[in-house]
Amino acid sequence: MKLKKVIENALDMLEKADDGIVLMNMYNEVVHPADAAFRGETVHPYNAKAFIEEFLSMNGLDLRDKDLRMKLLKLILEEAEANKSRKKKLDAVLKGYDMESFGKIV
Repeated sequence: MKLKKVIENALDMLEKADDGIVLMNMYNEVVHPADAAFRGETVHPYNAKAFIEEFLSMNGLDLRDKDLRMKLLKLILEEAEANKSRKKKLDAVLKGYDMESFGKIV
Protein backbone atom coordinates (compact mmCIF):
# COMPACT_ATOMS: atom_id res chain seq x y z
CA MET A 1 0.00 0.00 0.00
CA LYS A 2 1.29 3.44 -0.85
CA LEU A 3 2.16 5.80 1.98
CA LYS A 4 -0.18 8.52 0.71
CA LYS A 5 -3.16 6.14 0.86
CA VAL A 6 -2.15 5.01 4.37
CA ILE A 7 -2.05 8.62 5.59
CA GLU A 8 -5.37 9.44 3.89
CA ASN A 9 -6.96 6.44 5.63
CA ALA A 10 -5.57 7.59 9.00
CA LEU A 11 -6.96 11.10 8.47
CA ASP A 12 -10.30 9.60 7.46
CA MET A 13 -10.32 7.68 10.74
CA LEU A 14 -9.72 10.91 12.63
CA GLU A 15 -12.71 12.49 10.89
CA LYS A 16 -14.86 9.58 12.04
CA ALA A 17 -13.55 9.81 15.61
CA ASP A 18 -15.67 11.30 18.34
CA ASP A 19 -13.58 12.67 21.23
CA GLY A 20 -10.69 10.32 20.37
CA ILE A 21 -12.91 7.26 20.08
CA VAL A 22 -13.72 5.41 16.86
CA LEU A 23 -16.54 2.92 16.57
CA MET A 24 -15.85 -0.41 14.91
CA ASN A 25 -18.45 -2.84 13.64
CA MET A 26 -18.20 -6.64 13.74
CA TYR A 27 -16.10 -6.60 10.53
CA ASN A 28 -13.48 -4.32 12.18
CA GLU A 29 -14.45 -1.42 9.93
CA VAL A 30 -14.41 2.09 11.36
CA VAL A 31 -17.95 3.47 11.33
CA HIS A 32 -19.07 7.07 11.89
CA PRO A 33 -21.38 7.34 14.94
CA ALA A 34 -24.22 8.80 12.83
CA ASP A 35 -23.94 5.97 10.29
CA ALA A 36 -23.97 3.34 13.02
CA ALA A 37 -27.07 4.91 14.58
CA PHE A 38 -28.83 5.21 11.21
CA ARG A 39 -28.15 1.58 10.25
CA GLY A 40 -28.73 0.24 13.75
CA GLU A 41 -25.33 -1.49 13.72
CA THR A 42 -23.77 -2.95 16.82
CA VAL A 43 -20.43 -1.19 17.31
CA HIS A 44 -17.64 -1.23 19.87
CA PRO A 45 -15.57 1.79 20.94
CA TYR A 46 -11.85 1.80 20.24
CA ASN A 47 -9.12 4.32 21.03
CA ALA A 48 -8.56 6.23 17.75
CA LYS A 49 -4.96 7.22 18.53
CA ALA A 50 -3.94 3.64 19.34
CA PHE A 51 -5.76 2.34 16.27
CA ILE A 52 -4.06 4.86 13.96
CA GLU A 53 -0.62 4.20 15.48
CA GLU A 54 -1.13 0.46 15.01
CA PHE A 55 -2.41 0.96 11.45
CA LEU A 56 0.56 3.16 10.46
CA SER A 57 3.03 0.84 12.20
CA MET A 58 1.71 -2.15 10.22
CA ASN A 59 2.39 -0.16 7.05
CA GLY A 60 5.98 0.71 8.00
CA LEU A 61 5.50 4.15 9.54
CA ASP A 62 5.99 3.89 13.31
CA LEU A 63 5.01 7.30 14.69
CA ARG A 64 5.96 6.25 18.21
CA ASP A 65 9.61 6.65 17.13
CA LYS A 66 10.55 10.23 18.07
CA ASP A 67 13.51 10.28 15.67
CA LEU A 68 11.28 9.33 12.74
CA ARG A 69 8.73 12.00 13.65
CA MET A 70 11.47 14.66 13.78
CA LYS A 71 12.83 13.57 10.39
CA LEU A 72 9.36 13.66 8.84
CA LEU A 73 8.72 17.11 10.28
CA LYS A 74 12.07 18.35 8.95
CA LEU A 75 11.25 16.95 5.50
CA ILE A 76 7.85 18.64 5.46
CA LEU A 77 9.28 21.99 6.59
CA GLU A 78 12.04 21.85 3.95
CA GLU A 79 9.48 21.07 1.24
CA ALA A 80 7.30 23.96 2.40
CA GLU A 81 10.30 26.32 2.26
CA ALA A 82 11.21 25.09 -1.25
CA ASN A 83 7.62 25.70 -2.38
CA LYS A 84 7.79 29.28 -1.06
CA SER A 85 10.94 30.02 -3.09
CA ARG A 86 9.41 28.43 -6.22
CA LYS A 87 6.28 30.56 -5.77
CA LYS A 88 8.38 33.73 -5.43
CA LYS A 89 10.20 32.89 -8.68
CA LEU A 90 6.91 32.21 -10.47
CA ASP A 91 5.41 35.46 -9.17
CA ALA A 92 8.47 37.35 -10.44
CA VAL A 93 8.09 35.82 -13.91
CA LEU A 94 4.33 36.50 -14.07
CA LYS A 95 4.58 40.02 -12.64
CA GLY A 96 4.66 41.66 -16.07
CA TYR A 97 1.51 39.92 -17.31
CA ASP A 98 -2.13 40.78 -16.67
CA MET A 99 -3.30 37.55 -15.04
CA GLU A 100 -6.76 38.93 -14.14
CA SER A 101 -7.96 38.83 -17.76
CA PHE A 102 -6.06 35.64 -18.66
CA GLY A 103 -8.43 33.05 -20.13
CA LYS A 104 -11.47 35.33 -20.24
CA ILE A 105 -13.48 35.50 -23.40
CA VAL A 106 -13.69 39.10 -24.55
